[in-house]
Amino acid sequence: MAKSYRDYGGALLTRREWMRLGAHSRDLAGPEFTTVFHGHLTLTDRPMTFDAMAWVLQDAVLPGSVLSHSSAALIWGIPLPLQLDDGVARILGREDGERRGGPLPALADDRSLRSGAALPLLHCRIAPGTGAGTIRGVRVHRWEPGPTMTSGRLLVSSPSETLRELATVLPRWDLVAAIDAVLAGRTSCPPTSPEQLREHLATMRGHRGVAELRRALDLARERAWSPGETIMRLIITGTGFPEPSLNLPVQERRGGRQRYLDLVWSAAGCVLEYDGDGHRTKQQWREDEMRRDEIAALGWTVIRATGADLQRPRRILVRLADALGARGIEVPGEARINTYLADLGRSRPSWRIAGAPPPW
Repeated sequence: MAKSYRDYGGALLTRREWMRLGAHSRDLAGPEFTTVFHGHLTLTDRPMTFDAMAWVLQDAVLPGSVLSHSSAALIWGIPLPLQLDDGVARILGREDGERRGGPLPALADDRSLRSGAALPLLHCRIAPGTGAGTIRGVRVHRWEPGPTMTSGRLLVSSPSETLRELATVLPRWDLVAAIDAVLAGRTSCPPTSPEQLREHLATMRGHRGVAELRRALDLARERAWSPGETIMRLIITGTGFPEPSLNLPVQERRGGRQRYLDLVWSAAGCVLEYDGDGHRTKQQWREDEMRRDEIAALGWTVIRATGADLQRPRRILVRLADALGARGIEVPGEARINTYLADLGRSRPSWRIAGAPPPW
């Protein structure tokens, strides 16, 4: 392959454009190039970004389309479970879904087209009755018109509309986690309040996803900072524990540094700290241990939960019952915990807890 092609890493061009740059038709048919859409190719080892892929879709392949569903969620940095669309959420590179800045890659850091990785499926919506055939790598939704916003040069479903679209494909608790992220300002979305979401639901009454989004919104909270915290909170309150405060600020005794406690029962002096996938590095582990020591020094009883406890939450629930019950808080008994976990195993309200079978 000509060295000059290196200058076009990240490009998504038509066959004619590549040939103007000196590519031969046999080059375009070879392993150095990957076809993204009909007549549009990228370099296999240096593919285009997700944003560039979406732009070519809207500019050339299907003009007038609006990025929707999981594609809109990625643009806004709304967290998605890995089980959706073959793990497309991996391209965000963060458990909480928050964008790191700059264009989104088309592939997660540890994947490549040459080794067989698939490009992400793009979702877009067009008005019902609009003609559009099958497009390689694109799921076209004939969807009633809804509010849109621009992100850079892309036309995207608004955050509230994106949540309504997600309500048609996500389990309820994963939808709650998406709402929590938007309400907490942990995304690229403009500031959004529960009242704004309810106003949107009122304008879209009777349309797909509205009823489910309304039910999920009732479970959402404005200070949940990660999907893991959301799912853990829902497990805990669903079992019958009192609802915790979220990300409560406290001051260190020495130094005055402000810390935030994940899930807090102030009356009992108990805090549950959730450590998700972002806490696996040695440096983060050290920081977490220092943080827990400092929290304990303030007189709090600290209970630590990890992503594994989402899969098998019984340990945390029993530990929490012991800690809160010893301080006079009414808590569910072991029989109630076991019954609830059996129901949870059957209903599977989140894909994030569906990876491990009972016993819990």
